Amino acid sequence: MDVAPGTSRVALVTGGAVRVGRAIVVALADAGWRVWIHHHRSIDAARALAAELGERALGLLAADLADATERARTCTAILDRGGPAGGRIDLLVNSAASFERGPFLERDDADLERVLATNLVAPLSMIRHLAPGLSATGGGVVDIVDVAGLHPLRGYVDHCVAKAGLEMATRALATELAPIRVNSVAPGTVAWPTDAHHAEGSPARDLIVQQIPLGRIGTPEDIARAVLYLADAPFVTGTCMVVDGGRIAAMGGTRG
Repeated sequence: MDVAPGTSRVALVTGGAVRVGRAIVVALADAGWRVWIHHHRSIDAARALAAELGERALGLLAADLADATERARTCTAILDRGGPAGGRIDLLVNSAASFERGPFLERDDADLERVLATNLVAPLSMIRHLAPGLSATGGGVVDIVDVAGLHPLRGYVDHCVAKAGLEMATRALATELAPIRVNSVAPGTVAWPTDAHHAEGSPARDLIVQQIPLGRIGTPEDIARAVLYLADAPFVTGTCMVVDGGRIAAMGGTRG
């Protein structure tokens, strides 16, 4: 993206207060971006992050992105020419997500609709709302999908379907919205679950590591590095960057 001298590029990271989203916000800020930090319930973490970043943080945006009214309000604030970024937007990172599990036959349509609203409808809606601003700056989109959208994960049917849909939408929108670049990053295991089943030294943890050719799980920073690359790759669009240490390849999985 070409930027006039003295002009900082502007990014929005949804779900930017914690975990992977936080790492992406920090990486972008360290690379010279000014960043809007969206959060839903993590207000304390969002405030702490904004204080850490100082002027590199444009502001906090609290919203339940599964709600259409709150999505629209968030995007209006970002595109406001009287706002702190003058309405500029160069990058949208759709990181906010849920991660629900449960046996398929024990869940219902409402569960599926809730997961789809957060993990598929909301990201696409954000892209639609912000497309005029992204077009004006020659900007791009990075959707955070999941290897579960490329290879099934038992007990997470709703999540798998939603993330597979978002990965397909990434490719479809890369053609429809060009020259806006639309890419995705599919994280593998990037943080250990906090339950006792996955405690340090547990058989479950050892089994996961054994399935990863690079011999470790990933970190949120691994995902942030991939986002930084895609944010600045001028001839890359419609691609999904898998960041899983080789686990999908070892499983013989395919990308659809």
